[in-house]
Amino acid sequence: MAEGLPQHALSRPVTMADVAAHAGVSVSTVSRVISAARPVAEPLRDAVLGAAAELGYQVNLVGRALRKGRTATVGLLVPDLDNPFFSSLAQHLSTAFEGSAADVLVFSTCGDLRVERRGVEAFLGRQVDAVVMIPCHESESVDSVRLAAHSALTIQLDRQVVGADVHFVGCDNAAGLGLITTHIREHVDVDDKPVLYVGAKTLSSSGHERFQQFTQNFPDRPTYLGDFDFAWGQQAVDEILSDGHTRGTIVAAADIIGLGVIAGLHVRGYRVPDDFRVIGFDGIGVARFAHPTLTTVRQPVEEIGQTVLDLVSLPRSTTPSRSVRIAPDLILGDSSPG
Repeated sequence: MAEGLPQHALSRPVTMADVAAHAGVSVSTVSRVISAARPVAEPLRDAVLGAAAELGYQVNLVGRALRKGRTATVGLLVPDLDNPFFSSLAQHLSTAFEGSAADVLVFSTCGDLRVERRGVEAFLGRQVDAVVMIPCHESESVDSVRLAAHSALTIQLDRQVVGADVHFVGCDNAAGLGLITTHIREHVDVDDKPVLYVGAKTLSSSGHERFQQFTQNFPDRPTYLGDFDFAWGQQAVDEILSDGHTRGTIVAAADIIGLGVIAGLHVRGYRVPDDFRVIGFDGIGVARFAHPTLTTVRQPVEEIGQTVLDLVSLPRSTTPSRSVRIAPDLILGDSSPG
């Protein structure tokens, strides 16, 4: 190859030797710059990176993985990317890893246990360095979690299978319901607007924990359980009105449910917060665009992402499983003002 030959003239992939010839340096210098294994003088570094960019050099990730025994990839399994909270969590986790050497690959399980297992097998087949899972089910996902943990560092995120001996990182749901309880006791006349709960069937640990904490804090109050989605929030409004409730304070187990509740109330002619207050949980970005804006418990997604990164960075063989629960914040909106 002639020195300075443009990429489009090459009939084969660009190699380190090509970059070295183009930059006028040794192949070992190119290797040090590309791998960032050792410091290199800035002029040399700039020359190498400039040559690599001009020639269109691509790092051979497969070859690097074979040499180092690591693929620099993390597999993230989420139950449902249609749920804006899970999409937000995936985004923040990817952002947390931007400054690291690892890339985050995302697989949606669609809430299906068989798809969840296939996702785990696909990640293990690609020899990811870690599997980060939001399990579909708090007990029936145990086989998939254990399969992942047998071959790779495994971290449960947001939801967990309690019997699996792996890391867990998520929001302190009890503390979140505590914030809601304090807000209601300080700012709501519950005789005028009695408390109601619209949650999800307790198939996931997060749904279970929020429901359990609500019933502890507000015993004997009506509860309505469905799915973690917008349509269920709308449907729950019909059930609430059919039970004779025309005023109330509705605690939703997730923002996506709360947004459905607000939409359902508006369609049926009820005003928020004049007739019904609505409080969500998660703090997803679209909550601030609701009309009215949604009062919600905001999960600490940035800190959650950083904690996952810290765990992935630790040596697997010397790190016992940890359970990390991070306290959330209450964000006031117009749906339940302070």
